[in-house]
Amino acid sequence: MIVRLLSLCFLFLGKSLSFAQAENTSVLYEISGGGLTHTSYVFGTIHLRDKRVFEQVHDKKDSLWHCFKRCDIIAGELKFDKKEIKEAAMDKVMLPDGVSLQSLLSPGDYEKVKAYAKETLGWKAILIDRIKPLFTVSLFTEAMENADYKYPLDVYLQEQGEKKKKEIAGIETIDEQMQALSAMSLAEQAKELVEFVNHPVDSKAEMEKMITLYRERRLLDLYELITTSGMSDSVEAALLTDRNKLMAYRIESMMLRKPVFAAIGSAHLPGDKGVLELLRKKGYKVRAVGK
Repeated sequence: MIVRLLSLCFLFLGKSLSFAQAENTSVLYEISGGGLTHTSYVFGTIHLRDKRVFEQVHDKKDSLWHCFKRCDIIAGELKFDKKEIKEAAMDKVMLPDGVSLQSLLSPGDYEKVKAYAKETLGWKAILIDRIKPLFTVSLFTEAMENADYKYPLDVYLQEQGEKKKKEIAGIETIDEQMQALSAMSLAEQAKELVEFVNHPVDSKAEMEKMITLYRERRLLDLYELITTSGMSDSVEAALLTDRNKLMAYRIESMMLRKPVFAAIGSAHLPGDKGVLELLRKKGYKVRAVGK
């Protein structure tokens, strides 16, 4: 589950099978009507640097760029500023005083995680005793992916917006994202970490499947893949449902001001509690955009 979580929902996952305003052929949606004097767009991203997920943004004839150029605001889940994000998140990434990774795991599991870290992370392996297990999984996931680009797809889009002198905005704050992630207890995070280390081949296979579905713009199938995660209702609410409400509210606030191209994790789009349906319920027309 954790690979899907990190790749599709952060810089989640509902059990609903109502895909009222999402299609299985697009990750790009036009938002209009409801009193708007201009058109805005919501685009489902994937937080990877693999060149395969960049294919559609490299096709200059793709409708994505036509929509992108029409917007004055390029909004990501976060406004990417590497230094600012690092400084704001640092204290929230670290384990609380008096807690170590070793204290969260059995001796055998701790040795397995430590050995895997040394094998895959190089010098970064020293961090695993100090940071929360979820962020260790993030490091493992990053080491596993094909790093064809310096930054993942969502950040790339913000860079393109900056080059075109567009306003760059963050839909959420670092504090809000970190607060959502804290809904997973340290015990739950430790369990996910051990699961990852025990089954790295399965995690890699999950990533490959996500990439294939994303390349084919099969948003509903991506969503269905994620809904098998088995998260508790409270964690799901914090990571997905509550964030969807906030995102829909913030996107609406922006697009009432100017045309917006909002690039958010693909798992936030579909479902009866997804961003697209929430915008539709606010009175806006939501339409899938193809090539």
